[in-house]
Order: sequence, then structure tokens, then C-alpha cells
Amino acid sequence: MRRERKGYIFVETVVALALLSMSALVIQGALRQAVITRGQAQDYTTARFLLEQIAGEHALRFEQPEGSGNGRFAPPYERFQYEWELRRVEVPMPMIPALLPIEVVEMVEKNFQDYMGKLTVRIVWEHAGTEHECVGETLLRPELLWQPEPEEEFL
Repeated sequence: MRRERKGYIFVETVVALALLSMSALVIQGALRQAVITRGQAQDYTTARFLLEQIAGEHALRFEQPEGSGNGRFAPPYERFQYEWELRRVEVPMPMIPALLPIEVVEMVEKNFQDYMGKLTVRIVWEHAGTEHECVGETLLRPELLWQPEPEEEFL
């Protein structure tokens, strides 16, 4: 005696298609996230190179004053904007070991610079509706930072 099962194949097909649809949605979401992550990684790499470009331009200038500025990069990097700031940073005199010869101590004291230039560069861009930034700082040797002579006060 064989019993007929009407509609069993239809239900089985609907369940299989539902599982297949959910699997496709999960795979599509994972691929979408992978593409977004790859784009962000490319942007951070590009931003890092652009940051080094701005820092390098400042490191190659001779006797630049303290200040700040901003701008936008030329195509194909027009999505990226930059800001920079150069300011003086005081450097304290290090403790000199007592065992050093007096000539070395005098040379250190004579050649010691009590300041350096600190360059901060900030790159900003937008990706997938979210703003991102990359910030870098570097110290410049004192000879690159122009310090105007103090003006004498007239009484």
C-alpha cells in the first residue's frame, strides 16, 4: 500500500530556494564588505604617500617660518585634502654625565639647540559616506625653522 504525498516536492523546493536565497544574501554582503575594506586600504595607502609628500616638501625647504596651511591635491587625488602646521618645540637640555671630559661637555653646551621644528600633517578624505583621516608628525632640525630676530623695544 503506497500512500501518496501531494505537495511534498513543492515544499521541499520552496525550503531549498529559501536556503539558497539566504546564502546568496550572506555571500553578497561578505563580498560587499570585502570591496569596501579593499577601497579603504587603498585610500589609507594613498593618504600615507600624500602625507609623506607634504612632509618631504617642508623638510626640503630652507628656513621656513612657523605657520600653517591647507589645500587640496591635484587629480587624480582630488578627494584628498591636507592641512599642515609648523611650530617651534622647546627641547630641554639633557643631563650631561659627570664622567665626560670637560672638552666634550663644553662642545655639547656650545652646540646645543634648545628648540626644534615640529611639523604636523593631516590628510582628510571621504570614502563610502564616511570621513577618514591620516595624521603624521615629524621633527625638523633647528636650521630649517626660521626664527626672526627679536625686535628691540624702544622706550
